[in-house]
Amino acid sequence: MELDAMISEICRKVQERVAELEKEEASAEPAAVPSEDNRPALLILAEDHGMRCHPVLESKKLAECYRVECALLKEEDCDVASYEGVIAFTLTNEALGKIANGIFDTDYTRRFGTALLLGKRIFIAEEEVELYRYKDTAPAGYYSRLEENLKFLQQNGVTIVPLDQLEAVVLGENVPEETEAAPKKEESTGEKEQPVSGSTLRLEKRIITERDVISAREGKAACILVGKKAILSDLAKEYAKKYGISIARDEGKTGGKGSRV
Repeated sequence: MELDAMISEICRKVQERVAELEKEEASAEPAAVPSEDNRPALLILAEDHGMRCHPVLESKKLAECYRVECALLKEEDCDVASYEGVIAFTLTNEALGKIANGIFDTDYTRRFGTALLLGKRIFIAEEEVELYRYKDTAPAGYYSRLEENLKFLQQNGVTIVPLDQLEAVVLGENVPEETEAAPKKEESTGEKEQPVSGSTLRLEKRIITERDVISAREGKAACILVGKKAILSDLAKEYAKKYGISIARDEGKTGGKGSRV
């Protein structure tokens, strides 16, 4: 009898413990489920697996606002429509001509062209435009003809900026919206390039590129007057120095002397 009583007591305590454990499990809070990443996404386009796009791909500052993905690293085909914008590298002359004329026969041109057709924001690093490498050697007429393709893209939503300013432009820092949307339209109005004197040209753009300095030289300008907060690309500074063109910031209202850049 004593053995039966002992076994019964052990069974009772085991059942009580099992009941307690079940109660604790039922009342425990469910494990936290990882929150969905609701950041908008940016797609990096490149024709090869180079290292030039890695600083942008791994940018911590961009990662605070965007998911940055590289098309070449994705296992499945990219749905360009799901991205807020595109950052393009390796824009060759061949790709430029195809995109400008609606020929999408490669993954690169197809994704780029689709982004244009969908009205996506598209950014290109100035240093990644192959055409710019021939500006000093190509015949003027031929270069101008190819440059029309580039201007056509700029007039339709493509923004070209120096690589060291790309991150800030994508994030909208210190760059007005109208400059992002259609930078070349401002130039074509004639309101942003105002001759101040016989040899001085005032540029009221926020971003001054090498191409702007080249245009100033072609217009026989010896001095370029830019806004106090204008951003100058390194290539623009180098070209101006090479050809003896001075660049000054307009510190005053009208008629005031500017400080040399």
